[in-house]
Amino acid sequence: MFAAPGRRILCVVAILCGATAVLSIFWHYFVVIATGFLALLIFFAWFFRDPERKIGEGIVSPADGVVTDAGEREGCQFISIFMNLHDVHVNRAPEEGKILSVKHFPGKHRVAFGNRVNENEHALIEMETGHGRLRVIQIAGIFARRISTYVKPGDRVKKGDRIGIIFLGSRVCLYLPAGAMLRVKKGAKVRAGETTIGVWKNAVDKKNLGS
Repeated sequence: MFAAPGRRILCVVAILCGATAVLSIFWHYFVVIATGFLALLIFFAWFFRDPERKIGEGIVSPADGVVTDAGEREGCQFISIFMNLHDVHVNRAPEEGKILSVKHFPGKHRVAFGNRVNENEHALIEMETGHGRLRVIQIAGIFARRISTYVKPGDRVKKGDRIGIIFLGSRVCLYLPAGAMLRVKKGAKVRAGETTIGVWKNAVDKKNLGS
């Protein structure tokens, strides 16, 4: 399965690859061009891959990658995930809820793990969940020049639903309400929709009372 924004690109490159392959029968120089399009097709197929995931328990990761920061910030539980080129770049909802707002902010394209990453182009998705409001921030990096968000205000999403994609290496930040308890630390490898990155304190308390 491939991410929605990549399907048209894959189709166009596949057509160009096929056309130049046919033309190479009549003019051998087209073999080089066809080979180039084939390499490009393989790259895009790898980059836009969007595998199905078994959705994890608790609060799940919104992105594939490595946790670069985790802790408290601005009165919220905060986690930052850096996505390498080889990671799946589709982002997923960390919890079930309603989309309150989706805002896009133009900006620079610095390295996504730098100290001034807040100045980069980014998209802010705010959600209302049964445990409070959370924010998912998609941040473009030095190579990422496009952020595609699938959701809009008023949409209801389930935990693990696809909410967007960032093109070519980037960063995703998540701000959770104070009632969240993080379960991952800096350096942890996570997978979108699958890895449990936190739990809700009230859910843990109810479980302890029940036991």
